[in-house]
Amino acid sequence: MTTLRIKGTVIGEDTPKIIVPLMGTNPHELVAEARRAIAAGADFLEWRADFLAEAHDPDALAEACCALGETLENMPIIATLRTVPQGGHLNVGPMEYATLVRALASHGVVDLVDIEADKGDDLVRDLVHYARVHGSHAIVSYHDFLATPPTEWMINQICRLHALGADIPKIAVMAHSSADAARLMEATAAASELIDAPLLTMAMGPHGTVTRLVGESFGSAMTFCSLERASAPGQVSLARARAAIESLHFALTESLDSTDNNADHGQR
Repeated sequence: MTTLRIKGTVIGEDTPKIIVPLMGTNPHELVAEARRAIAAGADFLEWRADFLAEAHDPDALAEACCALGETLENMPIIATLRTVPQGGHLNVGPMEYATLVRALASHGVVDLVDIEADKGDDLVRDLVHYARVHGSHAIVSYHDFLATPPTEWMINQICRLHALGADIPKIAVMAHSSADAARLMEATAAASELIDAPLLTMAMGPHGTVTRLVGESFGSAMTFCSLERASAPGQVSLARARAAIESLHFALTESLDSTDNNADHGQR
């Protein structure tokens, strides 16, 4: 898997990195949430800026952004403005969305900016470029809150997000069965062989919970976990997720070491 290094944290190496969403409605709440998440062991913080009381105001976004930056100088931050069609709280058209995303990226505080893929290819490419010029990497994201699309479609969609400029392509789909979850993992594994970028994939809902924990085996390099409240269906608490992910990593490492040792001794 291709890696991406942000503030000393390497995405795509070892265990999937744990992201904790921040959903405060003002800078004071955000900073307090962030401190609790850091103390609990988060690898990344996702600032869900659409929860901000004044999310439609670029100046308010800038104020909150600077407050986080002053408090979290060494902590990697993802900035996300999730719109209503993609499961969020922000109800704006593509042009206003672009203005607000630029307001998040323009201060050089956030390390990754989430850009929604449904806003039109040209606008997405423009926002990716804007983020990079201002020192941020880009997640280009797609969400389906109704179903899990066909496997081949998901593979193509991940590749499309990468082609739009994503440093990290992200897809989240709704699983209604264990078979749906398995297909999401199959698509992740296939796409990870086709593109030169770390992936962020998950199946939402109870049937998809396992996909949030086993990314290391299939090619998803990050996962979202809850601290006090979930930002999407099926999120696992940080403590439980960390224990499961690290246990799986140990088992995988042990198995690979055993395989290598057997091969060195001519065993099959």
